[in-house]
Amino acid sequence: MAVALLAGCVPWAVRPVPVGPGPGPGTQVLGCEHAREPRVEITVDTALDPSCEWAGGIEVTASGVTLDCRGARIVERSDDPRRLGIAVRSPAERTLEDVVVRSCVTEGFLNGIRVTRDGFRSLPAGGEFDTPLRQVTIEDTHVYRSRGSGIFVDAYTVGVTLRRVEVAGAGSVGVYLEAGSRDHRIEDSWIHHNGYGDVRPEGVPFEIGGVEFRYLSTGREGIAVDGSAGNVIRGNVVEENSAGGIFLYKNCGEYATSRPGQHWVRREGAVDNRIETNVVRGGGTGVWVASRQGENQVFLDCSDPAYERGPLVARHLDHATDNVVSHNTITGTRFALRVEDDRTTVIGNTIVTGHPEGVAVLIGTRPRTERLGRPVTGTVLRDNRAYVAGRPDPYRWFAGHLDTVEGGNLVWTDPYGDPVVAPLVAGPEPPRDPFLFVRSFWVAP
Repeated sequence: MAVALLAGCVPWAVRPVPVGPGPGPGTQVLGCEHAREPRVEITVDTALDPSCEWAGGIEVTASGVTLDCRGARIVERSDDPRRLGIAVRSPAERTLEDVVVRSCVTEGFLNGIRVTRDGFRSLPAGGEFDTPLRQVTIEDTHVYRSRGSGIFVDAYTVGVTLRRVEVAGAGSVGVYLEAGSRDHRIEDSWIHHNGYGDVRPEGVPFEIGGVEFRYLSTGREGIAVDGSAGNVIRGNVVEENSAGGIFLYKNCGEYATSRPGQHWVRREGAVDNRIETNVVRGGGTGVWVASRQGENQVFLDCSDPAYERGPLVARHLDHATDNVVSHNTITGTRFALRVEDDRTTVIGNTIVTGHPEGVAVLIGTRPRTERLGRPVTGTVLRDNRAYVAGRPDPYRWFAGHLDTVEGGNLVWTDPYGDPVVAPLVAGPEPPRDPFLFVRSFWVAP
């Protein structure tokens, strides 16, 4: 069955999911008489009847449980804008662990799948993991056309594994790892054509001082590592997502005064992550470390202190240190790898792009450097290979750098010739959008 996304009507196919041999001993089989219930709660090993369409949400709320959809489709048929397709959830004061979700297909919903702890915003500093939600595996599952993020892994969860999943057509991020979560794995998955929900040629309306404007959105990335630590993202194909591939950053505590009910303080940065052996294709930036370090977040109403503030300007430190980006293949982007925080290791990557302004690796962050005297420090840049059409010097820095270790970085100036060593050189600063997520804006007609 072929479908077309609103994101530029890019076609993709809904593929069958792998299905195991059938329910094992002791597994309850839910028949189609339950398929229209608004909420199905799962507390024991359960298999779904795949011959019918399941239209309500399914929640796994007990430890040691396997939900085997057996290829069943869970399709949104509700007007509830907050409804989830599949939720693995527990109260924040109760431990939930050892859950498996497999062979499911979700279509629609706010999130196709969400792993969450009710009440996590109230957890005290130092006590976030006293009663953890941990060791959840989601495998052989497809998530299509979520309004928000396709798969959302919430704060203070531990050890969620996404294996052989497909996430496509999400209006926002394909896979979102929320602040304070840790030690997740995303592997052997296909994350594509996400993040186009707000990308509209006519612009998105907003108002300042009684004047209506419109803005052209950048859209969102395939995988967001938002203040999440110790994750391994390995062996995936991440392609044709609106803003780019994999972004690492820390939420600045958005909507502190404008939406106090939604606000909470993010305590952790996106640190100690490993981005390895992925294929990243298309979008503006392939992998961006500290993707908000120099961005103007004034409209996010952040609770973190600003290191630069002025009329319609607020920039906040973006904590994304000690990350490793290694042995990935990145093609068709404008910027393959951007590094805007400290102690990033970039090693063994292969980069190919024909973009007329393409850059293989770009190190630097001007606003932090100028305001705080803190250029990007401690980058390791070794043994990368690049072909960037018309550019013999694709490894660039701007606005200063300190204690960079480089060597063995190669470039092909002729795609049919032999590569040569290319040093890290000074280059021009890339253009910045006027505001985070905003490419341009204008007074509404």
